[in-house]
Amino acid sequence: MRWILILATLLQLAACTNPPWPRGTVEELFPQPASRPELATVTLEGRTLQVARSRGEGTTPILFVHGSPGSWTSWARFLQEPALDGFGARIAMDRPGFGGSAAAGVMPDLRRQAALLAELIPPGPPAVLVGHSLGGPLIAWMAIDHPEKVCGAVMLAGSMAPALEAPRWYNLLADNWIARQFLAPAMSRSNQEMMVLQAELEKLDAALPQLQRPIIAMQGDQDPLVDPRTADYLDQRAPREWLQVDRLPGRDHFFLWTEQRSVVQQILKLHCAAPLPS
Repeated sequence: MRWILILATLLQLAACTNPPWPRGTVEELFPQPASRPELATVTLEGRTLQVARSRGEGTTPILFVHGSPGSWTSWARFLQEPALDGFGARIAMDRPGFGGSAAAGVMPDLRRQAALLAELIPPGPPAVLVGHSLGGPLIAWMAIDHPEKVCGAVMLAGSMAPALEAPRWYNLLADNWIARQFLAPAMSRSNQEMMVLQAELEKLDAALPQLQRPIIAMQGDQDPLVDPRTADYLDQRAPREWLQVDRLPGRDHFFLWTEQRSVVQQILKLHCAAPLPS
């Protein structure tokens, strides 16, 4: 069984399980009660999701979508970022199969999952979408299928290029019942998403020419999890009038936590909400 233990370790390292993201209880992440988001469960299409909402001073909402695995707490710092106070509600969820939404089960069909998450956008002005890693293709599907709900989007190290997202050898080894006995449940569910990701991205690739909402795609050139050549793919495949690629020299997969200011600046560049008076 030694190879299974090695496999479990590699999967932990290969996925977003030990980055510099915020971790801790809600009270630890938000020591000031006034900044603490409201946690609630919502049921959509028979699936119960945990959702965090922070209030803003404006009306344009922001919907944050985490990668695989992950949780809404990935976005804790963004939920209390003062530069985003000019927006409306800031919403982050545990995606189906993860965190407080684990019982909902994973939804490997990215288009279906995107449609489900789009229901979290409240009525009113169209939202800004922000998605990291596997959250990237999800916000792309939302922008394509639900343009009336989307003002613009910022994609952070998005897993978008089909040719670069084939299952890796450790994903293949983990795709059996023996390995699943040794993996953490979140890792096993994440592997379910990874095994079909390439096929799911081929569907998205065919739909990309339909994009008619602005997306800023940020990609680090030292990313070990999403191939930096994804930036080239997006340059070649997505409509140029709607997609801007921002290459980040020396940055890895976790720049949204180490370079938060850069991400916030790109959100503000979308001009979806008026900035607060200085």
